[in-house]
Amino acid sequence: MNSEFIKCEDQTIAFNFEVKKRSDRLMNYFLNGFFLVGLVLAFFYDTWLIAIGVGGLSLLAYYSVKIALPGSSLYQYVLGIVLGIFMAQFIYQMHGLFEMHFFAFIGSAILITYQKWKLQIPLVVVIHHASLGYLQNIGISKVYFTQLDYFTLQTFIIHVLLAALIFFICGLWAYQLKKYNEMYILQTIKMAELIKEAELSIYRKKSAEALEKQNQKLKEISWMQSHVIRAPLAKIIGLIPLIDDVKENDIERKKMLDYLASSASELDEVIQDITDKTKIADHN
Repeated sequence: MNSEFIKCEDQTIAFNFEVKKRSDRLMNYFLNGFFLVGLVLAFFYDTWLIAIGVGGLSLLAYYSVKIALPGSSLYQYVLGIVLGIFMAQFIYQMHGLFEMHFFAFIGSAILITYQKWKLQIPLVVVIHHASLGYLQNIGISKVYFTQLDYFTLQTFIIHVLLAALIFFICGLWAYQLKKYNEMYILQTIKMAELIKEAELSIYRKKSAEALEKQNQKLKEISWMQSHVIRAPLAKIIGLIPLIDDVKENDIERKKMLDYLASSASELDEVIQDITDKTKIADHN
């Protein structure tokens, strides 16, 4: 179980690293896209200073932290702040067009890709809403929060609560996505272990069956060869006492010795044949 936990932890670290790489790559497209949106709005509303100044500083802040602290996740939290700043920039460029608040929700959805619910904390957005809404309500010019003449406290509270609910849902989604991926990694490791055990069991079973067949074949060979061995051996045993009975007959004695030598040679061939078959069986 401990080994399985270590494997799961290693796989999770590797997976999170791939998630971070993929998300960082997506952020490059989105952030540059947000900057271009600001330039497009500047073309229609003559807000070039805001588009280039605020947008450029936002990109600079994000990439500076990312490059300066490559091993830290701080740049991801800076990213959340930058997305909120872009929303405020678009609202200002559009002179308080309320629908531009949806860029905060777009940014919240984008942050889900990192699978970190903490990135959804909308503190900076709430501060922006509270500060700009208050400044506009007290009559400071060129501060835009909404195109309404006055944004009541009740309307502001409802707006913030709904925004917080969306951020909460996106955070929950990011949290659940991370947990599901961790469960998937653990199940994948368990499945791989089960497959490995099944393959090993099948291999052992096949090896046992092959060994059993080999043993059975060797038994059959031994049984057959034992009968083959007994024949020349019986001839040798039978001739040995007869040799003494024919001491005076050299011709007969020579025949018996020749027969004895032939039987011994036959026995040697049988033993050699058994040895060869045993070598073949061991090789297989």
